[in-house]
Amino acid sequence: MGSQGEQSAGAKLLGIKGDLVDYVMVIVGFGLCRAWIVSCLSASVASFGPRTDWVFLLAGAASASLTAMAMTRFVGSLPRMHERLTDVMTGLILGSAVCIPAAAWLDSSTLLLLGLIIGGAGAGLLQVIWGERFAAQNLFFSLACAPAAAIVTGIVLAMSSTDNQLTFVVIPILSLLLLVLECKRCKIEWKTGLPEGMVEDDVADSIISPDEHGVLRDRMRLGKDSAKLMLSIMVFSFLVRIFDAFPISGDDPFAMVGGSGAFSLVIVGAIFLAISFLLKDRMNVSFAYRLSVPIMIAGLIAMALLFEQRTYFSVLAVSVGYELFDILSWVLFGEIARRIGRNAAPYVFGIGVTFTFIGMAAGYVLSAVLTPLVNAGDVTIGTVALISVLCLAVVAFMVLPESAVASILSIKKPSKKSEAPKEEAEDETMPAITLEAKCNGIAEECGLTPREEEVLTFLARGRTLSIVARDLHIAKNTARTHIEKIYQKTGIHKQQELIDYVEEWEPEIALQERAAE
Repeated sequence: MGSQGEQSAGAKLLGIKGDLVDYVMVIVGFGLCRAWIVSCLSASVASFGPRTDWVFLLAGAASASLTAMAMTRFVGSLPRMHERLTDVMTGLILGSAVCIPAAAWLDSSTLLLLGLIIGGAGAGLLQVIWGERFAAQNLFFSLACAPAAAIVTGIVLAMSSTDNQLTFVVIPILSLLLLVLECKRCKIEWKTGLPEGMVEDDVADSIISPDEHGVLRDRMRLGKDSAKLMLSIMVFSFLVRIFDAFPISGDDPFAMVGGSGAFSLVIVGAIFLAISFLLKDRMNVSFAYRLSVPIMIAGLIAMALLFEQRTYFSVLAVSVGYELFDILSWVLFGEIARRIGRNAAPYVFGIGVTFTFIGMAAGYVLSAVLTPLVNAGDVTIGTVALISVLCLAVVAFMVLPESAVASILSIKKPSKKSEAPKEEAEDETMPAITLEAKCNGIAEECGLTPREEEVLTFLARGRTLSIVARDLHIAKNTARTHIEKIYQKTGIHKQQELIDYVEEWEPEIALQERAAE
């Protein structure tokens, strides 16, 4: 019984959830968001020489971390949070779209710094909320969207230019509009329309939902392996960005397709996407991690031992390895959010974006410090590369081994040898079926849609219409329609009767009733 339930859940997890429009909107919108971020890192004015990329990144890290902190204090009150976040995010993005082009036209360093600060803050929020769209779907959705978005980012970067100021206007606004459209399709109601200081109808109602063990939690926390992932993405980002300011020898062989950076995004995204679709349920996501570290190390060793300088091929190797890990990180962020709970996405992606941006900013700052030392001959690129190799090895083997990556994923397949003993043990112990598993079985039996199954789980926990609408970020009329359809399909007309039905439901009883019919 347990084995069949796991197989059914696994099949459902790896099936394509949602239609093609959802895929396209998330892929294009998130890809445009990442392309805008990369473009802003290169923004400059003629009269201002110092690097400004770290300013943009630190502002983004600050906004993402504040989002994560707010999530730990307002668990469950996502409509109110989204009302604040979206208003602030929209204002920041529009402000950046004005300030950065104006800085270039007026040759103003003050406007440039202002545009980068508010743009970085807006970019941090935009990535977090796009992350929610990853976590709202299943693992296969993330496996398809994350690499495909990398391809879109590479293509947009290849086609655009930071010399064209429309890049800083059109790209972020298009990403924002696609986010709005996608959320409207998902019936997310961000504007609560309530007076200040109030949440949904009943202020006295708890906004904290129990976890799968029935334990009420007033704060969200990352698990040990998830925390290791966050630390590792920061270290990887830091090590890769150290080399960005060092000169590259030779002509870029990928100049015709937008340069090495854009080419690495496209090629890695295409490979990751192809593997995901070809293997599907046999996909071992940690395989990407197994590839990324050796490829990055190979590129760094090429700098250190073969050329003592940065060549485009060594840069490409480092970029390919890093992009593999970056795509994998976004897949894992979504999986962590789904594991913690339905409202955890802003918290998880907020922390993920924070650590990534801090690592990148620190790498750019150290790069600016090391560049004059390298030019003076006091430090060699080879020395920096070898130290980076050592750091990568420490992270890969001591901080985030492959077993830690695999543990984050919810799909764990037992070996053929261990299947029979497990089934026997399950028959002996007869573990209790979780509420979620019962609702999943009832949904399959009665033909409920995925959204109706989510509503059913809330009703089975005794939640009211207001709480269902609030926690699923949908309008009350939409929630009421879902509830009516659930009652129609199950033949039940009262919530208490529905709760009793879910509590008493057993797979064997359902099969017997079906056979009798």
